[in-house]
Amino acid sequence: MRTYRAAAVTVATLALTLVSACKESTTSSTTGSITCGSADAAVCPPSNLSLGFNGGTGTPTITPANANTSISVSTSGYSVVGSTSSVLNGYWFLVTDGTLRAWGVLTVSGGTFTGEIPLFCGAQGILYRLDNASGHSYWSVNVTLTGCTTAAFRAQLTWDTGPSGSDIDLHLLRPGGSMFSSNDCYYGNCKVSIIPTGLEWGATGTAGNPSLDVDNTSGYGPENTTVVPGAETGDYRVIIDNFNGVLSTHATVKLYFNDVELARYTSLALDYSSSREYWEVAKVNILTHTITPVNTYSATPPVAAGVAVGVAPTKQ
Repeated sequence: MRTYRAAAVTVATLALTLVSACKESTTSSTTGSITCGSADAAVCPPSNLSLGFNGGTGTPTITPANANTSISVSTSGYSVVGSTSSVLNGYWFLVTDGTLRAWGVLTVSGGTFTGEIPLFCGAQGILYRLDNASGHSYWSVNVTLTGCTTAAFRAQLTWDTGPSGSDIDLHLLRPGGSMFSSNDCYYGNCKVSIIPTGLEWGATGTAGNPSLDVDNTSGYGPENTTVVPGAETGDYRVIIDNFNGVLSTHATVKLYFNDVELARYTSLALDYSSSREYWEVAKVNILTHTITPVNTYSATPPVAAGVAVGVAPTKQ
């Protein structure tokens, strides 16, 4: 029987390769000033981008399939796709109230870029960035998520392998819950596309229910789980599973209360060979806004005392 392996908590940025560049467009516009935390300084987009394409001479083209620059949507996972002359992966950025709140990878393949962005409730700015040797190009768009409630808690997962066959899964367990059960919000039961209102946790009704807004199965992420106000008393558990065992994958988890990031953790390499398929990241008390790092690794699903683990279903 393998034992858990503990490691020191590491707070770090995503392990992604950034492309050096010599040009950025900073034309006067609607985005205004953009503030980034020190952990995101290396990728912070420039301020004052205008809506639409902002590319200097020689920078890659960006042509979104939906070229509108002001969009209202009702689904919390926003898919982007378009054509580009870049051959490098790009990045998406989400900005609210002038502050960078989240970012991840745009996958580029065969002249097409794709990405899925977990939205925040209300108005936000979305930027796409694509790179080549001449510099960065940006597309800027205003997106408003309607009919929503600001999440009391949000866990967001990204990782550094892809663009295909790399599937890392985010699990959020309710207090006293076990993995692969109705007390575990994960791909098998909690996707918005399966249950639009999320799992029924806590008191009857939508209060306190979790939902998996984005479930990425091909590489880089993100995956995003939210819990609406009305959470239960006790510790929720955030656990990561290297579902298909891609070697040397590093996962990054960001934890938010009321859509403000309060903690960020990056794993050791996750793989079967080193008994690190599962990573228990932290325990979270949503009511008290308390995060307790756990940071343990195991070859089998981590189990709370006296709680049985369910069986992982096959993905379709």
